[in-house]
Amino acid sequence: MVKQKRKKKRTHVVQEEDGPHTFVVNKGKLGKSGLNLMLDIRKCLEPLTARNLKARKYNKIKDYIHVSAQFGVSHLLLLSKSMLGYVNLRVCKVPRGPTLSFRISSYMLLKDVVSSLKRTKTHQHTHESAPLLIMNGFDESLPHHKLLTTTFQNMLPAVNVKTVKLNTIKRCLLLNYSADSDTIELRHYSISATPVGVNKAVKKLLKKVPDLSRYSDISEFLTNGYFSESDGEDGPENQVELPQNLSGRGNLKSNRSAVRLTELGPRLTLKLVKIQDGVGEGEVLYHSHVKKTPEEKKKLRERIKKQKALKEKRKKEQQKNVERKKKEREEESTKKRKRSAPKEEYSDDDDVQYYKDEIGEMPDAELLLKSKRTKRSENFSKSHPKKVKFSEPMSSTSKTKIEHTKSVNVKGIAVRRKVLTSNVVSYLHSTLRPNF
Repeated sequence: MVKQKRKKKRTHVVQEEDGPHTFVVNKGKLGKSGLNLMLDIRKCLEPLTARNLKARKYNKIKDYIHVSAQFGVSHLLLLSKSMLGYVNLRVCKVPRGPTLSFRISSYMLLKDVVSSLKRTKTHQHTHESAPLLIMNGFDESLPHHKLLTTTFQNMLPAVNVKTVKLNTIKRCLLLNYSADSDTIELRHYSISATPVGVNKAVKKLLKKVPDLSRYSDISEFLTNGYFSESDGEDGPENQVELPQNLSGRGNLKSNRSAVRLTELGPRLTLKLVKIQDGVGEGEVLYHSHVKKTPEEKKKLRERIKKQKALKEKRKKEQQKNVERKKKEREEESTKKRKRSAPKEEYSDDDDVQYYKDEIGEMPDAELLLKSKRTKRSENFSKSHPKKVKFSEPMSSTSKTKIEHTKSVNVKGIAVRRKVLTSNVVSYLHSTLRPNF
């Protein structure tokens, strides 16, 4: 038998889900607890978030917006600290907005929540799938509540009830709106199911009463983590009939099981401050403290339009200036190249062509020879300069001899000039004589 080649299966790699992705980053200094809160929010939104993203001091919001298109990021969560010490959270829908600004009134870190529990129900596969979003108490007749709900719903992938697998739903994210305090409570739970009829926690509570000396009430004992968040609530409201087999003993299809929730953390208490059009800039759609009349809103819109028009105008002018300076640099570089380029050598062919273009006929051979001689003599004189020798001072007798030779030379030059002019005149008469 031929041995088949073994195929390697990468079972250790977790495949990321398709859906909206988020960036959770800090803007400015947050402090140690603020940075831990940022990491806890990332843990809460896993796996559809950048868990190892590192923000630099010089990074701006525009940098994250430019990168978001490449990685399929739909929402940007910015944590910052105000001058008064409050931690603020901004939820931005990239790239065009809107931006929801919250003030974090109070928060509790993940490690603090876990330390308050005596028994935690978490395992390595808990954060492999996105949490299930549960929203309660929001009034969709109010426009800002409707915008809130749509923003949070689009942050997490939608659930198809017909095709969803129950084993993939391990966690839930609860957002509860309190109308009395006008705040939003955020809680993060792990979901587990136990078959009805096997209630170990209640049996333990009935058989042996635990030590309650540290607690003032039985409710405090239950909420401080001796059991899960819903361990003692096995009423008909918590019981469901399973449509599929679920992980755990006794969780079979068509059997009834009780749903249990165990808090994972963090805890956040959010207060909506304002909703702004765009990412960090634009018209304010809602403000919890400032109320404006329609006339003031109209003036504000006009001012924003003027600011945008002025910004666009300045951008165009800047672009024109950049292009103009680029052209000037290119022209200067071409001029420098021309200056530094080697000059063309002078040749006799250029003289012949110039003579032919100007007069219309080819020059004589004698004329070309004369020009060559003069050029050679010039080149020779340039390459071989005369050497001047300084001798001793001359005597009176030698001076008289030099003056005599000068006079003789002058007379000879005059005679030669007369002969040359007569020859030139006779040549001109012979060439210009009419032929009858």
